[in-house]
Amino acid sequence: MPGWPYNEAVKAQPTPAIDPWRFALDALDAEERAVLVMVVDHSGSVPGVTGTFVVVTAGGLSGTIGGGAAEHAMVNRARENRGGAELVEFVHTETGDGTLCNGVQVFSVVPLSRRDGEEIQKIVATLQDHETGTVALSPAGLEFRRGRTEATSFKREGEDWTFTHPIGLLETLTIIGGGHVALALSRVMATLPFRIVVLDNRAELQTMSDNPYAHLKKTVSYDEIRDHVSDGDRSWVVVMTYGHQHDRRVVENLLGLDVRYLGLMGSAAKVTKLFADMRAAGADPAALERVRAPIGMTIRSHTPEEIAISVAAEIIGVRNGAIK
Repeated sequence: MPGWPYNEAVKAQPTPAIDPWRFALDALDAEERAVLVMVVDHSGSVPGVTGTFVVVTAGGLSGTIGGGAAEHAMVNRARENRGGAELVEFVHTETGDGTLCNGVQVFSVVPLSRRDGEEIQKIVATLQDHETGTVALSPAGLEFRRGRTEATSFKREGEDWTFTHPIGLLETLTIIGGGHVALALSRVMATLPFRIVVLDNRAELQTMSDNPYAHLKKTVSYDEIRDHVSDGDRSWVVVMTYGHQHDRRVVENLLGLDVRYLGLMGSAAKVTKLFADMRAAGADPAALERVRAPIGMTIRSHTPEEIAISVAAEIIGVRNGAIK
């Protein structure tokens, strides 16, 4: 079947994940002083969680560690730092820092050198290629391990400490059905750390051609859809084809697949009828129970853009543990 190749246009798009690293490279190339501030541990209610970071120079910054009093203090700390890498603990209280946060953040403050620039170049190349790797920080500086997705870990013993954190598009969102809602959902999800795959069985589909946000677009047979969907805890799947029979065929083929999220777009009446027909045909009721349908938060959405926001919100809620 004909298909679309890997979408090279995505590489040129500015993204929150890559921009701070490019900012650091530009500063180092200009022989400006640059400091990496990263949250290496947190507890309680804080504005920036573990892994968020900002790159600070004398005249600017890129990225964020949550904003507010903590970010203001750490940006100043970074600009004042004239020694080596250090750890700084910031305690949030409801009155002490002018916010309603209540928790603790531990920051690494790491001045960047020309040697670190070589590691940052690897990070930028990895993110541009939509691959993954692990950032490792210590008093010795920055190291990047391309292709290795190690668990987030912070260890401290006296003056010695290490921090590792995986980066890149660790999770895959597969959108089955490449219509207007798929285009809108791709646009929203492109701002989040998801690799976006759009699959459709129509060879000539304008909304597929018009989609610059997906990392992979492909024409497939829905009878073979399972061959094109990755399984595992980092796999997210939404079904939004152009007809009930296509929806049914896709869902039946994916039932029982071990994914983090499998959802079906449609009205409540459509879902009720579709699932009743599938149960009558012998589909496993327990497997059907694990399909989220209709997908999306209840916000009375109607347009493709509104539906996309509702679906993205549900996916984020499930990923963050706010929705069971």
